Amino acid sequence: MPRHLESEQQRLFVARFRLDPRTRDWPACAIPNGGRRGKVEAAILKAEGVSAGAPDWVSFRNARERQDRTRWHGLALEFKTATGRVSPEQRAWHTALEAEGWRVAVVRSADEAWAVLCDTYGLQA
Repeated sequence: MPRHLESEQQRLFVARFRLDPRTRDWPACAIPNGGRRGKVEAAILKAEGVSAGAPDWVSFRNARERQDRTRWHGLALEFKTATGRVSPEQRAWHTALEAEGWRVAVVRSADEAWAVLCDTYGLQA
């Protein structure tokens, strides 16, 4: 039976995000690209715009300017296991989002995801 380690870490991160009064009302969502689907469902989702490689979780909140003058339009997180690799499709998405002013991070734990979110938005962890 698969352990779904990436999913476990993402769920822990999302639970913390939803419980924290500083973040719980922000516009953010998961992009459920993974999982096995039948041919009909896969065709429907593709026609609806599902795209291979899209990040696992996104925050549509702009990051205010930080002391280092960095500013992002949003945050995209890709959850990976300790040994997980970014696919070529994911790499292409990350590059495209970064070119549009987004911060993109590959994270390997819920704690790392939270640290990236806090750094992006200037929050105390």
